[in-house]
Amino acid sequence: MTAIAESNGLWENMYQGRAAFVRYWGYIGLMLGATGLALWGGDGYTEDAYIFQLVGQDGLVWLGTGALLGAGLAIIASMARPEVVNGRIPKMMVSWFDGGALMIVLMGILTIFEPTSAMVSYENQSNLIGGNIVMTMNVVFLFSAICYIAYLFAPASFIGGMATAAAWAGIYSGGAALLLRWYESYLFMDGDIGHAPVSNLYEVFILLFCITAIIYLQWEKRYEAKAMGAFVMLLIATGIFFSIWLESVGQAEIKPLVPALQSYWMKIHVPLNFVGYGSFAVACGAGMAYLVRMWLESRNSKMVAVFPSLDALDQLAYKSVAVGFPAFTLATILGAAWAAEAWGGYWSWDPKETWALIVWLTYGAYLHVRISHGWHGKTLAWWTVIGFVVTVFCFLGVNMYLAGLHSYGRLS
Repeated sequence: MTAIAESNGLWENMYQGRAAFVRYWGYIGLMLGATGLALWGGDGYTEDAYIFQLVGQDGLVWLGTGALLGAGLAIIASMARPEVVNGRIPKMMVSWFDGGALMIVLMGILTIFEPTSAMVSYENQSNLIGGNIVMTMNVVFLFSAICYIAYLFAPASFIGGMATAAAWAGIYSGGAALLLRWYESYLFMDGDIGHAPVSNLYEVFILLFCITAIIYLQWEKRYEAKAMGAFVMLLIATGIFFSIWLESVGQAEIKPLVPALQSYWMKIHVPLNFVGYGSFAVACGAGMAYLVRMWLESRNSKMVAVFPSLDALDQLAYKSVAVGFPAFTLATILGAAWAAEAWGGYWSWDPKETWALIVWLTYGAYLHVRISHGWHGKTLAWWTVIGFVVTVFCFLGVNMYLAGLHSYGRLS
């Protein structure tokens, strides 16, 4: 028991004080080094060459120098002014940076097992291992969903712990799979079709699963809302079955980008959009949990004790929308800038743009009636559920059934 306690104490110390402060500034230096490489290193920033510069000798010099300078200056600052190590931002952000670094390390290890460019074929991509990692993500997310649902009926700490651990495993395997697909895209045609893995429905589904799970797990940790996981992970599980179907009909292959997507905007607009979608999914999960708890209360069920209070679920739905709405708003603005660059106009009432506006108005109205008019409770719980149905149609329905300037996103 003493050894376990010491191990837990060591782990906690990694995320506070000087250890967290120095690591945080080391990561900041790393990112500044990457920026310096893009601006002044090698031949400057180009879409394809920059990726290879990052993992080459130039990248080692620029990123390593930045990380060492950042960490070194942090050590000096912590010695000169010890109180700076207690800042809130380093404590809050260093775990996110560690998570990103772990995904990159996992991807790097997995590339060892990838076939060489000479061994892969654009027509037959079955020997790439990225698909196996995605299947691993699917399995652990489905297992997590089963555990969370089981937790509602048998709220044992062991079952809840397995549910949470499996959700984190799904996030890391999904993140590593996306990075691996990015690497794999450069194995074809001498790297001519290499691109960020956010260009088709199959890829963005993986991104959506990971973002949704991350947002939910932050609420679970902070507000002890484990029962809500049954509803959030049920939504993820439903999406997983759809993504498996996408793979079965040939939508998982890595393909060249259409001209409209050959832009740096894709790497900014798409992830921000899915921060919005993921947050709205979590809000829907909170709304579903709210409605189920109300029903259980009406039946005097003992299961009520497993759920957070109605007020807590109402607050979690609101907090989720409050996270997603600004991200979705910024994504929409950046999408308009991208449209102006690609098609010569900021807005064209394309079906995708129209439904994005409908989604924005839906959640904007939610925030308005809650903040300005004090609405809460059952009405807003239903609002989050119906709002997510609208979001799903914007995400999937438009892609599958409506044609327009965004037709490149349709199933082929």
